[in-house]
Amino acid sequence: MNKKEARALIKEKRMKLSQEYIDNASNKIFEKLMQNEDFKNAKVIMSYMDFKNEVKTDKINDFIKKSGKILVLPKVTDKETMIAIEDKNQYSISPFGNKEPDGEEYKGDIGVIITPGVAFDRNKNRIGFGRGYYDRFFIKYPNAKKIAIAFEEQIIDDGIETDKYDKKVDILITEKNIIK
Repeated sequence: MNKKEARALIKEKRMKLSQEYIDNASNKIFEKLMQNEDFKNAKVIMSYMDFKNEVKTDKINDFIKKSGKILVLPKVTDKETMIAIEDKNQYSISPFGNKEPDGEEYKGDIGVIITPGVAFDRNKNRIGFGRGYYDRFFIKYPNAKKIAIAFEEQIIDDGIETDKYDKKVDILITEKNIIK
């Protein structure tokens, strides 16, 4: 399936998900993530703040902070750049309408990048919103484990079209499966 079709199909499916489904599936994904060795061993974890029916991340982010790990969150700085900022509970609203952290760019190592996406396939290919922020960010942190979290509803079984700029994730966790 091409990217444009996949994005449209999954965005529409995701917007129809009930809050009960989102909450239950997000809790199951959280439980699976807690069992992941890379997640358990990472000292610095990049997550994100969920937006528009994405997997809920508040529980994940709270766990990271309470466990003594460093939580960094993404912030878009221009049309091509996303940086990581350590979460210090200071936020603003981005031009896209989602919450982002305020602060200085985090420049240390990142062990795990919890990765959102619009659509995925079972080969761990990922489609985002089409601006390439995460694909470019992954290049800056080649040793970080990329763990995508998504609802089973976001998986396209037929596969999705990719190009040379698209980066696969290392692990894909849904409420039903862990794809390594």
